[in-house]
Amino acid sequence: MPHMGTLQPGLRGAGFRPSDVSGPARCSVFVAHRRHLQEGHGDLLDTRETERCRRYRIAADRDRFTLATVLLRAVAGRITGVEASAVVVDRICDSCGDPHGRPRLPGTGLQVSISHSGDVVAVAITPAGPVGVDVEQIESGHSDLVTTVCTGSELRHVGTAADFYAYWTRKEAVLKATGEGLRRRMTSIEVTAPGARPALVSLDGGAALACRMADLRIAGYAGAVAVLTAAHVSFDVFDAAWLLSASPDGFRAATTATRGTSDAGSAFQKLSTS
Repeated sequence: MPHMGTLQPGLRGAGFRPSDVSGPARCSVFVAHRRHLQEGHGDLLDTRETERCRRYRIAADRDRFTLATVLLRAVAGRITGVEASAVVVDRICDSCGDPHGRPRLPGTGLQVSISHSGDVVAVAITPAGPVGVDVEQIESGHSDLVTTVCTGSELRHVGTAADFYAYWTRKEAVLKATGEGLRRRMTSIEVTAPGARPALVSLDGGAALACRMADLRIAGYAGAVAVLTAAHVSFDVFDAAWLLSASPDGFRAATTATRGTSDAGSAFQKLSTS
């Protein structure tokens, strides 16, 4: 289906660069798995990030946070042409001032969003407008959550767990893009049905914000990305495995690139929104 982004099985070699991610209407999503986390990746976390990571009691949570942080720095470094360790990430919360807010890349003109679930981490990055990405591992036992996520008209389209998580991820992507998070009820948002081209239909029963969306295809997971803009947006999905699997010296070199160039060829699939 043309609105779905299939994760490509590998981007090999130091020649890969995101295709014109610095252009006016492109959003790129980079996906990695926990198995790509390596010893030494934690060295890229700053002091506050390291402290936050240590507060996670479960090892898997620490791994996901570390991998997401490293992937964000790697991608941002790749695009802006600086070493990953030099990328400045601002996580100050707009509400309370603590460093747990959505990440920002000051001075770059780029908007970013992070999501992780199960063994998967995703980072979305774009100059096109505020962005939100969400991935969720598809699991059974979702029936108790359906009425807290779906509106009455949406409920009739939920036949499987995959249907439910399609609604969940599309709405969560919108909430991340707006910055509202769980302060807004998911049932106040209406999106198109699973299988249809993803789109924001309404907010609070009224007119929707200008929003461009795409679904992500990752085996065993549902995923979606949303950009708040009226402009046409093209979406690319990348497997970030090679970027994270380099040796420390190779990783440093691999995350430095010239902005706005591309020789990725067929290693990515481009999506277009209507």
